[in-house]
Amino acid sequence: MCLQSSTTPKDGTCKHVWLFEDPTSRNNTASLSDDGIEFIAAHQYKSGHYTFLDNYFNPFWTQLTDYLPMTLAPNMVTFVGALHCWLAYCVLWYHAPHYDEPVPNWTIFLAGYCTMAYYTFDCMDGKQARRTGASVS
Repeated sequence: MCLQSSTTPKDGTCKHVWLFEDPTSRNNTASLSDDGIEFIAAHQYKSGHYTFLDNYFNPFWTQLTDYLPMTLAPNMVTFVGALHCWLAYCVLWYHAPHYDEPVPNWTIFLAGYCTMAYYTFDCMDGKQARRTGASVS
């Protein structure tokens, strides 16, 4: 167990590892350490706080979510949002494959629209999950 300090991560670990993992339990024959398994078992999700923009757009996202069919899985809502990111990436890549050339103005507008659409769908998926009962909380 590590000593708590101001630099200790809040997730219960002693340090964050970006490139190389520390050895695991049972002489590297297990994927997780015993402490890691206990931390995962005891974890409970706590949602974050709403921002000013969340509070402003929440009625809009709720209204849009009400138009979705109840049979639509929340993960499909996320996937549709991800398709917007993929579209923007493909269009920008087509016009500047090495990202060192100017692109037409409409592609920048498209990328901005796709970013907003992705964010909207990402916010709608949680509402759809709670609406359909697919969410824990």
